[in-house]
Amino acid sequence: MAASDWWLEYAVRSISNRNNLCKLEDFPKIASKNQNAEIYRSMFLYHSDIVDFVAENNTVTGFNGIQSVDKLVIDIDYIKNDNNEGNQTKAKVIDVINKMSQLSIKPEHYNIWFSGKGFHIHVGNVYGFKDSNQIAKQVRATMQRDFGDLIDIIYDSRRLIRAGFSYHKGSGLFKIPISYDELENLEYYDILDMAKEIRSDYKPSHIIKEVVEGLEPMDMSRKNIAEVRKVFDNAGGLSTRYITCVQHIYNAGYVPNNRHKHLLALVSIWRKKYAFDKIACDHLARAYMEKMDNPLPAVETSKIVSDAFKNDYNYGCNHPVLQPYCDTKCMLYKWKNLDEESEMLNAEDMTSRLVDYLTTDFTDKSFDLKDIFPFISKPHLFTTGQLITLIGDTGLGKTAFYQYIITKLRNINTLFLSLEVDDITMIRRFLQATLLMKKHEVLSAFANKNSEIIDLGMESIKHIKLMTMSPDIEDLPSVVSESGAKIVVVDTIDRVKAKYAGKDDFARQEIIANGLKDLAMNEDVMVLAVHHISKSASYSYQETNSLNVHSGKGNSAIEQKSDQYISFEGRAMTKKRLVRSLKARDESTFEIILDYNWETFTFDKRN
Repeated sequence: MAASDWWLEYAVRSISNRNNLCKLEDFPKIASKNQNAEIYRSMFLYHSDIVDFVAENNTVTGFNGIQSVDKLVIDIDYIKNDNNEGNQTKAKVIDVINKMSQLSIKPEHYNIWFSGKGFHIHVGNVYGFKDSNQIAKQVRATMQRDFGDLIDIIYDSRRLIRAGFSYHKGSGLFKIPISYDELENLEYYDILDMAKEIRSDYKPSHIIKEVVEGLEPMDMSRKNIAEVRKVFDNAGGLSTRYITCVQHIYNAGYVPNNRHKHLLALVSIWRKKYAFDKIACDHLARAYMEKMDNPLPAVETSKIVSDAFKNDYNYGCNHPVLQPYCDTKCMLYKWKNLDEESEMLNAEDMTSRLVDYLTTDFTDKSFDLKDIFPFISKPHLFTTGQLITLIGDTGLGKTAFYQYIITKLRNINTLFLSLEVDDITMIRRFLQATLLMKKHEVLSAFANKNSEIIDLGMESIKHIKLMTMSPDIEDLPSVVSESGAKIVVVDTIDRVKAKYAGKDDFARQEIIANGLKDLAMNEDVMVLAVHHISKSASYSYQETNSLNVHSGKGNSAIEQKSDQYISFEGRAMTKKRLVRSLKARDESTFEIILDYNWETFTFDKRN
């Protein structure tokens, strides 16, 4: 593909000012114009399809098209508490270069840069990585294999890197090229002194663009499966400090009643985090089964592998399958961020992430409860990434309450999973709430094909998609992604399926609670869940007239995973409803007294 077909994402002044595009050949001019500002470019190149994608979505996030790499950037951060005043960091860079030499990567294949605090090494595509929509995963796995803990594994598909000769606002220095002799012989502070201005006395040499003989990308095909096996046999390969639980599960072999669950988790993580293809995963799955006295049949093993690739499961550190194998030695232990694309955030990443968040337009994926009920005392925000659970007794109108809220949010696409009420009833109730009509009025208007009412009704609910068949919790992410929804209503939690939970209802609820929270965070959606209260809470309510965070039915994981936990209280056959915030992570609590009009399924301020 010609150079003119490849595009970069770039950001000027702050990493948060991203989603700007330019052709690869035009970036030097942009960088030159902004030398005295911070400027970043994407680690990977984008096929020209990215132009239309960003025009439609205003972001590169979600692009799954072809990417390429013009150079690999090896990142060596400044070692914290470097007691040798930066020279330990320099020594680590030299270790990396020595490792490169062992791999036959020669000086003409790379340049050395001081990044403003740490160091970068720009390397040509010496591995011969092929253009694909999986190149980031392949690069990550390859660099982890060859360099392990020596470097920072920063190779995710959306990564931005500091451009050469750009300003580092944190240090007040510039990213400058340096020679190997300068790296080896100068003190760290001498390099700092040179970086106070853009360097003009030394230009980086031209990087020879060639594939180094003997260097191959991480290849998970059948012919190289022996190399892949090393990863999990402690004979080299990837560091066992990364996703240590996977190593433990693999080495443990057979655990009663867990073959299926363990294998599904292993394959899902091999695929997503190690970039292994289906062939490699199938081989590894069979090797895993060989460790057992009673392995699954080969046909069933291969089916589990296929399921993992088909359904795109995402396992986090707190998933019940992985939790028993959690290890303090794992580099993810502190942050518990296995389900995230990037492993760690430094100070620059964190501050940029906050700026990015605060400057993002959330009008199509968040709402303020005060906009729906203006009479409440203060704002109360609901946003994507949150699991919001509404608890209450049967027959009080919990479903209607969520329906009413959704009808008011016509700017936010919603998927409503009605798992207890049939579709015709739900459609009619939505229309009653939006048209402010009674049951018989809606039925009559639609039966008589009143075009005006039908058109008004269609317009009022066009942002809503309705499902009445419960997907499995593992399948829900793909369902949500296909729907394009930013709000997912789950009515009720009890009706969600979890095919690998067996008959243990307690375990099933925990899997569902984790799954719904993972769904909210990983798919960037807001999950509004309805949950029943326990029988004991229902009995005690008759005396106390009050619910608490422990009133929910079954496993406490639902309350624990919920960012907001809301009670819906009242008496059947009366209008009064009390809606209270029992738990609100990072938000003030609220209390609303409403009148429930069950003739129109609407809620108003109680007089």
